[in-house]
Amino acid sequence: MSAISGRRTRSARSPRPARRSSCCPRARAGCRSCRQAASRRTRRGVRRRCSSRSACHPSSRVRRRTTTSTSASRTSNRRQPVTEAHAALQPTVAGPLSHLRILEIAEDVPGPFAGRLLHDLGAAVTKVERPGSGDSSRHTGPFRDDEPDPEASGLFSYFNRGKRSVTLDWTQPRGRDLLGQLLDESDVLIVDERFGASHDELLALCEEHGGGERALSVVSITPFGLTGPRAHWRGSPATISAYGGLTLYFGEADRAPIPPPQDLALTQGGLAVAIATLYTVLGRGGQPGRGQVADISIVDVLSSVHTGLAATHWVFDSRQFQRHGRRSQGGLYPNAMLRCKDGFFRVHAMSQKEWRGLLEMMGSPAWGDDPEYQDRIVNGDRYADLLDTYIESYLMQHTKNELFEQTRERQLPFSPVRQMHEVLEEEQLLHLGLFRELAHPNGEQFTAAGSPFRWRNAEDDAPPETDPTGAALLRAPRLGEHNDEVYGDLLGLDAAEIERLRGDDVI
Repeated sequence: MSAISGRRTRSARSPRPARRSSCCPRARAGCRSCRQAASRRTRRGVRRRCSSRSACHPSSRVRRRTTTSTSASRTSNRRQPVTEAHAALQPTVAGPLSHLRILEIAEDVPGPFAGRLLHDLGAAVTKVERPGSGDSSRHTGPFRDDEPDPEASGLFSYFNRGKRSVTLDWTQPRGRDLLGQLLDESDVLIVDERFGASHDELLALCEEHGGGERALSVVSITPFGLTGPRAHWRGSPATISAYGGLTLYFGEADRAPIPPPQDLALTQGGLAVAIATLYTVLGRGGQPGRGQVADISIVDVLSSVHTGLAATHWVFDSRQFQRHGRRSQGGLYPNAMLRCKDGFFRVHAMSQKEWRGLLEMMGSPAWGDDPEYQDRIVNGDRYADLLDTYIESYLMQHTKNELFEQTRERQLPFSPVRQMHEVLEEEQLLHLGLFRELAHPNGEQFTAAGSPFRWRNAEDDAPPETDPTGAALLRAPRLGEHNDEVYGDLLGLDAAEIERLRGDDVI
């Protein structure tokens, strides 16, 4: 991850070059009106967008067809604090980030997961989706009764609860202008590779829509980053995991590597996006107008988080980690997933005391005192397969829960390998309130994980708050559900103009 300032340092004597308007298609060439406007901004020391009367400005032609109140309404609403009069800006939950307004143009998992975490901390998150189809995860299961429904995807509902949804085709001139107005009202823009912007273009967005009390920062998520020789490469979670070195450690030693769970790469990327978003906000240091671009590469995330230890071993002693299947890399024997009567049980004796405790639990078998098996490192290198069969002969006589009780009595840090229905019934997770009832847009409810964080006062002896979002988790939005609220109440468009935008497939 790299964070790059959205403002460039220049000599005090050098005149500020004309800033390109992100909404102006001829800005790169520099139309006369835009250059004149930039010159006036430089002399006056104010940051404003290029003149809406410019002949090259796409919105100038549209505004002649709209009501004259749109411009005035937009001016009055720009950069306004969150108030009761502007419901479209209100956060849906209370929290430490309730002052933050986030615009999310990202699909699938990383960006939406980051947006959901930030929403749970109080940020107001508005999701921009493509008209007609929306986020691709709306069309990905699971679905209730296996009946596809873009408004009832379990995946979309989980990663997008509590957000607002607006539809917008920002590739059209009028859509690009509306996007600019939304950015004027936002603190952070989260985008993925589908947005199709280069690093310099994202910097230009910071320049164009920054300034005043509310600076704009951009957090970009791509498979390989915004710059460098692989900047424009696409990649699936499986290929990204392989490219970043993570896949090498999954599977049996004598067989081909297998891909890690798909969401592992994507959710780790989402965590990095959420952290980067916090950094772009905190990194402003309270100075207005200091927007930043944070560049998140999923390959970078996997290489730094999951292969960091392996890279260190390679640098220091040229040691290449290998796949060990059900056993963990290195360490003292036993350290493996072993079979039991109804599944698998994790056996990991980290100390000699725990090893002796395991032997006592099994009835102190004679082989446990055999001089051949007293060196636990040698056991792992030479005798692991044989000793696994000895231990499994005992484990296969008991269920996971029976073994768990036996190990708890002896304070052995072993664990059953839970299946999903068992995780949902785990008493510790139930106590923490991790799993909650999440509302479907169609009115139904289903069980899903809530926030992974919760807080309470230090003097409070009651159980921790089950979720910072309150008693019930907010549902995910329907496609374009908040178009009227955002485009009407926030941007000041009247009902007729909103209907025309729908008819033109702009929203």
